[in-house]
Amino acid sequence: MKLLNQIIALAVLSAFTLISCSKDESGSDFGKLALSAKSTTTATSSSKQATSSKSVADGVAVTDFMINLVEFELELDVEEQELDVEEQEMEYDSDEHWDDDGAFDFEDEIELEGPFTLDLMAGQISFLNVTVPNGNYEELEFKINKNKDENSEMFDKSVLIRGTVNDVPFIFWHNFMDELEVDFEDPTIDVTITGNTESLVIDFDLSLLFNAVGGIDLGQATDNNNDGTIEISPTDEDGNNDLAQAIRNRMRDIIDLIDD
Repeated sequence: MKLLNQIIALAVLSAFTLISCSKDESGSDFGKLALSAKSTTTATSSSKQATSSKSVADGVAVTDFMINLVEFELELDVEEQELDVEEQEMEYDSDEHWDDDGAFDFEDEIELEGPFTLDLMAGQISFLNVTVPNGNYEELEFKINKNKDENSEMFDKSVLIRGTVNDVPFIFWHNFMDELEVDFEDPTIDVTITGNTESLVIDFDLSLLFNAVGGIDLGQATDNNNDGTIEISPTDEDGNNDLAQAIRNRMRDIIDLIDD
């Protein structure tokens, strides 16, 4: 069943790219960072419409894609002009993440706490809108970890994907914890906050995850217990443990940050 009731309002693994655009400029010392997420395929990467199923590769369709994110961190560009923390600390709620040298620089961290359990088949999901100091941020880091809600179908899982392989149902889940760092391919491009709202979209491109060329070929998955469902996990009895690890690794490798 769909897990829409588990969505907190976020999405890694594309399977991931980040797209940014700016709007609502003002002249304050702080701006807004708005984060949202979606899943796409190569054929539908420009669409924001929710669909119940996406064809992601030859013979492979995905119906459910859930991920549990627990933390985001912004890293300031090392060449960013220093800002006076003392003038801003009354305005910024997260000053405990700054060092005490009197300057906002690359040694300071902007941490955005979760958790966020995302249903990435539900269209584009807005999940976070926070105030951050003006600056050029060169990198976004986010952490994937297990869901701790015992009432959730995602309990003790960090990723859950369902679909079909050649019309046979499959389910993939994993319980890994990973910290993923993403940056623009062009090192001169940053996420820039200048009193404006910067909108970032985390885009998980399933075509890059499940693809026989360069991705993971689900055609090799087996249903060894013959129960009619191909189970792919670290502990499944269908013989797909190594494939589960390969999917986890591929999710990490294909993350990118691009400017829209």
